[in-house]
Amino acid sequence: MRLSNCKHVFVFALWVMSWGMSMTAQQPSTHEQKEALEVRKTQLQDEIEVANAILSQTRASRNVTLSEVRALDNKLRTRQKLINTVQSQVRLSEREIANLRAEIKALDNEIEVLKSKLAGMLKEAQRRPDDQSALRYILASESFNQAMRRMYYLRQISNFRAQQVEDIKKLQAQKEEKVISLEAEQGRKRQLLAQELAQKQELVTERTEREIVVNKLKSKESEITREISNKRSELDKLEEQIQRIIRDELRRQREAARAKHAEENGGIVDNSEDFALTPESQALADNFAANKAKLPWPVSRGIVTQNYGPNRVPGTSGVTINNPGIDISTPTNTEVRVVFEGEVSTVVRIPGAGRVVLVRHGNYFTVYSNLADVFVSPGDKIQTKEVIGTVASDAETGASVLHFELWKDTDNLDPHPWLSR
Repeated sequence: MRLSNCKHVFVFALWVMSWGMSMTAQQPSTHEQKEALEVRKTQLQDEIEVANAILSQTRASRNVTLSEVRALDNKLRTRQKLINTVQSQVRLSEREIANLRAEIKALDNEIEVLKSKLAGMLKEAQRRPDDQSALRYILASESFNQAMRRMYYLRQISNFRAQQVEDIKKLQAQKEEKVISLEAEQGRKRQLLAQELAQKQELVTERTEREIVVNKLKSKESEITREISNKRSELDKLEEQIQRIIRDELRRQREAARAKHAEENGGIVDNSEDFALTPESQALADNFAANKAKLPWPVSRGIVTQNYGPNRVPGTSGVTINNPGIDISTPTNTEVRVVFEGEVSTVVRIPGAGRVVLVRHGNYFTVYSNLADVFVSPGDKIQTKEVIGTVASDAETGASVLHFELWKDTDNLDPHPWLSR
C-alpha cells in the first residue's frame, strides 16, 4: 500500500513538472511581448491617421455631420486603446528594469564570493615559509609517486586560481552588459512615459472637440431624426433585396446539386429537399467557415464608424439604428476588395445604398454596398483580395463609407468576428 502511494505521488509530481514546463513554454518571451505591443501601437497610430484623414474630408462641409461625430468617436476609442498599449509597454519596461537590477545584484554577489575565495587562497599562499616553496615541496617527497601527486596538486591550485580570475572577468563583463541594457531600458521607459503623457493630452483635446460637435448636432436633432428614418428605410430595402437575391441563389444551387446527382445516377431525378450545395460549393463554404477570424478586411485602410447591431445616434435623445453589417469609413477613392474567393452573384444599384455587389462563397454571402465604380460582373470568379470597385463619397458631406455585410443562407451575421484582427 505504501509503495502504491509513493508511485501515485511520483506520477503526480511528474505531471505537475510537465504542466509547469508546458505553461512556461506557452508564455511569450519579454522580447516577443515588446514586439507585439509595438506592432499593436503602430496599428493604432495608423488608425488614428485614417480617422484624421476622414475628419478632414467631412470637415470640408460647412455643416456638422453624423459621420464627423462617428469618426471622432472612433478616434477617441482608438486613442484610449493606444494609451492602454503604451501603459502596457511601460509596465513591461518596469518589469524588465526590475529583472535587470536583480540580475546585476546576483552577479555582484557572485563576483564578491569569487573574490573572497581568491583572496583566501592568496593569503594562504603568502603564509607559507620560504622553505616550503614549490620546488622544495616537491623535492621533499618520499617517493616518485608522491612527488607526481604534489606536482599535480600544485598545478591544480594554479589552474584553479587562474580559472577564478577568468570567471571574475567574465562575470564583470556580463555585469557591464546588463548595466548597459538597464540604462537603455530606463531611457526607453522615459520615452514611453512621455508618449503616454502626450497621448493623454491629445485625448483631453479630442474629448472637448467631440463635446462641441455633439452640442452642435443636438440643435439639429429633428433633422437628424428624419435622416435616421430615411436611413432605416434604405436599410430595410437593401435587406429585402439581399434576402430575395440570396433565396434565388440558394434555389439555383439546390437545382444544380439535384441535376448533378441525376447526372451521376443515370438520369434519376431526386425531388427531395436533401440537396443544398454541389460538392464544389460545399467545399468552398467549408473553406470559408474555416477562415473565420482570418478574413482580410474589405478595404486596406479604414475605421469602423458603425458596428453590427444597435448603434446609438450621437446628438439625439436615445435614438438608435440597427445595423445589419458594419460601416467602414475610408479615405476618398478607396478600393474595395473581396474578402474571400467566390463568384459574383449580383451587381445592382439600390437607391440610398449606391451600387451593391453580392459575392457567393457556397452558402455564405458577402455584400459590399455604397460603391461608386464596380469592376466585376455577375458570374465572375474572383479571388481573395481582388479589387471589385471603389467606395462612393457623399457629395454634400464628403464622407466615404463602405457598408459591409455577411450572410449564411438567409441568416444575417456579425462580420466583425470573421475579419482578421
